[in-house]
Amino acid sequence: MGSFVKPLLLLLFVMATCDPATSTNSNSTTQTLLLGERNGSVDYLLLHTVHVRIVNKLGHNLPLSVHCKSRDDDLQVHVINYNKSFGFHFRPNFWGTTLFFCHFSWSGGQGTYDIYKDRRDNDRCTFHCDWYATKEGLEGYTEESSFLGRPHKRDILFQWENP
Repeated sequence: MGSFVKPLLLLLFVMATCDPATSTNSNSTTQTLLLGERNGSVDYLLLHTVHVRIVNKLGHNLPLSVHCKSRDDDLQVHVINYNKSFGFHFRPNFWGTTLFFCHFSWSGGQGTYDIYKDRRDNDRCTFHCDWYATKEGLEGYTEESSFLGRPHKRDILFQWENP
């Protein structure tokens, strides 16, 4: 390989495996702002970014407390009011072992659940993983894909543990 190709491959490898997660709280009812999102950009398979969004659908005056972590990142505690969201994004690592888990608590229950587990979620929500906190539990939704003929539908339900 030429002297230019080796450093480029090393740089691509580092970028694919060492992207820290970033997070934001949404101030809008209809949109989650994710830091670093590039409008109109194309995510390539090796360097793709996964966007996770957690929406509080528990009901009026029922805040949801969320604390998300991975082995390398602690996204701190966030309180999400009704119809608001919390989001973060990251790049899955090269080895397919990326894991983010979150502890949820509200007046009607609590629980700690895997929010992104590479082996489970790499195909079900390749770029966007949506989670809705409802009184029934934490609901995970597949990523809509018109290209693959896949609708946005609930496919995971984690029921709340008693408080």
